[in-house]
Amino acid sequence: MKKILAVTFIFALMALSAFAEPVKHEQCYTISELTELDKEDVAGGKGTLHGEFAFVRDNARDEDAIKEIGFMTLNHGAFIGLHEHKDNEDAYLILSGTGLFTDGEGNAWIVKPGDMTIARPGQWHGLANLYADELVFLDIIAKNPAADLEALKANPTPQYFPAEKLFDKNVEHAGGTGEGTLYGKFAFRREQATEAQAIKEIGLMTLKPGDSIGLHKHDANEDTYIILAGTGTFTDGEGNEFIVGPQSVTIAVAGESHALKNTGTEDLVFIDLIAQNHALKK
Repeated sequence: MKKILAVTFIFALMALSAFAEPVKHEQCYTISELTELDKEDVAGGKGTLHGEFAFVRDNARDEDAIKEIGFMTLNHGAFIGLHEHKDNEDAYLILSGTGLFTDGEGNAWIVKPGDMTIARPGQWHGLANLYADELVFLDIIAKNPAADLEALKANPTPQYFPAEKLFDKNVEHAGGTGEGTLYGKFAFRREQATEAQAIKEIGLMTLKPGDSIGLHKHDANEDTYIILAGTGTFTDGEGNEFIVGPQSVTIAVAGESHALKNTGTEDLVFIDLIAQNHALKK
């Protein structure tokens, strides 16, 4: 795994990123291809936020809806300060440990594995680890440049989705040619999303051994599969196949195709997040 440790390297990276050309995402990042980057006292918080990133927002293209995906860790006593998202959206999806999630209305919730949270434009959030074990979560940032920000701010959506309140929706022959059943537990789905929202859908998905999502194309939106458990084969739009396991990140942007099959002996469990940049022509 690539690692950035020295403070001097971090400052150099920050300086270079200001001049870096935006780059197109790869379609698959295995755990060995993630880049480690630590941030201190994030958003006025305290302590180290440790990150392992597939890609970061600094190098995102204007047309990309999903700007950043990282596996993040807060140790005991560390926290991300309460902060507002002005024009992008940020989802924290809890993987392990226990934390305290806060919003801008003074609400606070104890969050545990399986809980999902989001801050859309005009909303605030913060996250703290007040407990002994590491707090590990996915951090996914997306942006829809065509969004009516004032309309979003005037019509706030829920920010906290506890695991026990996720709703079930299963799909047979997913992707049109898939095998078996794709089991899903969702915070929300694209059918209820507004055009202004960047993140349209977040689900915790399961494929049983031998089951699959068939190869299919995303014409207008972006779809990321982030593997949490199990082993599978991911196929990109060029027909290349990749063995994926825990902490593999895959993505199909507008115009790309992808497929996923459980080739292991245990359940293949993954996050499925769909986002869209409505500034792109459909």
